[in-house]
Amino acid sequence: MQGNHSQAVEFARKTDPKVREVEINDLITEIVSISEQRAKYGNIHLTMNLAEGLPVVMASPSEMQQVLLNLINNAIDAIGSGGGTIGVTSRVNNGYVVIDVADSGQGIPQANLARIFDPFFTTKPVGKGTGLGLSICYGIIKKMGGEISVNSAVGVGTTFHIYLPVPKNQGRQG
Repeated sequence: MQGNHSQAVEFARKTDPKVREVEINDLITEIVSISEQRAKYGNIHLTMNLAEGLPVVMASPSEMQQVLLNLINNAIDAIGSGGGTIGVTSRVNNGYVVIDVADSGQGIPQANLARIFDPFFTTKPVGKGTGLGLSICYGIIKKMGGEISVNSAVGVGTTFHIYLPVPKNQGRQG
């Protein structure tokens, strides 16, 4: 019963929190394609640089999509209407699949970086953000045995790093 539903409708229906083997590049590609239209409105260039042949990771696809969508939307908000770039990359590093979401926005002041994943902490204007987005992202990644961190420089931009462990028994099915 797929019919001619838009990607966004199909995406919204995927609310299965079950953890299973996930090809992370497929998720990234899907979320970037969903986000491209909004990025274009803001004169933002959205790019992907995905390493080939990544091992699968154990993750909830819908929750990973939620994390990626949140990070890309935050990056779009951070850049604002002046235009800029968002780059999403994937790679393997030290037993982890690493996803980076980098933006050319205003950057996050050092004083806010320590609190960025705290529930209800937001730098958005009143009524524009709940402050739950990044804390929910943090909880999802931690639950999957991973890590999420951020580097930022005011006036330069911000990069979020997601580390998802490669399963020890990596028996790739092709």
